[in-house]
Amino acid sequence: MAFRSVALPADAYVAVEIPASYTTSLNGLATYISQRYKGTEAQLWALYSWEASYLRYDISKRSVQLSLTNPDELALWTIKNRKGVCANFAAVFYAVAKRLGVETYLVGGYSVTHNNFRDDGHQWCACLIDGKPYIFDPTWGGGYMLNDVQYVHRLSADYFMVEPAKMVQTHMPEDPLFQFLDYPHYYDEIDNPGADHPVPVYFNWRDSLAHYNAQDTLARLGGQIARMRANGFANDWIKMQILRYQHNYEAHVLNRQVDVFNNCVQRVNELVRYINNGYVPVKTASAVNAEIEDLENTLSGMAAVLDDTEFTSDALVQGAANMSQQVQQLMASVSDLSRSIRKHFDKQK
Repeated sequence: MAFRSVALPADAYVAVEIPASYTTSLNGLATYISQRYKGTEAQLWALYSWEASYLRYDISKRSVQLSLTNPDELALWTIKNRKGVCANFAAVFYAVAKRLGVETYLVGGYSVTHNNFRDDGHQWCACLIDGKPYIFDPTWGGGYMLNDVQYVHRLSADYFMVEPAKMVQTHMPEDPLFQFLDYPHYYDEIDNPGADHPVPVYFNWRDSLAHYNAQDTLARLGGQIARMRANGFANDWIKMQILRYQHNYEAHVLNRQVDVFNNCVQRVNELVRYINNGYVPVKTASAVNAEIEDLENTLSGMAAVLDDTEFTSDALVQGAANMSQQVQQLMASVSDLSRSIRKHFDKQK
């Protein structure tokens, strides 16, 4: 276990038992672990080993992760039912580790064994401890599939607090950022280790991670797609994920424009009420003109976003076309209101 920064005594890597009264909630688990174990490594081992020992891998529960997309909700379901797939194990680790005050990330990707990648995807976690990244996979820590048929339960510390350079040999993240390497591997470096590959390029993952943490969902998706496309030859599974993320990105773009549009409609309605109420309450011409100018700029920006985004699915293309038409109609309404209001203030001079 030389890859650990501060190794616990050998006999410390045993299954941790947690009283049942603490295992019915995420806060309960975090509270017991934080009070009983001192130090981040010991606390994370308690969490990892409890999961690996008391949760069972059950492929029949794979659909649960599709209905419970919030990590906390999925984690809570998992500790109550004590079963699930990799997404369940990862969600529990992520949710509780964050409650322990550890900077933790859910990582999606695929696994590689015997130079063959599995095309059904996998999830695990990464933590920054004293500024250093480590990888945790409580799913593999709890056992393994025998001949892809029978699950064999066996606690293993091999996937606890592993350095990124070691773990990437079997766990390839979708997003190269979550390799946590200064020279991240291309996908095909891991999938086809015997072939010739381009020289790795330096990547400042620390600055990129800080930037990622400050981004909203839309910006994160855009950055992830760009990094994935730039990360060498993509196998069929990565290509499928890129298409999925691209669709999510486009859907977020359209949904954001819908929200902005609805806000603009409310503001236009307020201007209409302002006119219908005889321009009461009294406002200055400069204030009203500034509101109209901001509306026009916002709507023009929406039109540009809708024109510049290359929507791919038929539903999103149609949705964007409908939204563009509504934006043009609202812009015409704003122009009409602007003329009416301008005439009103001209008469006041």
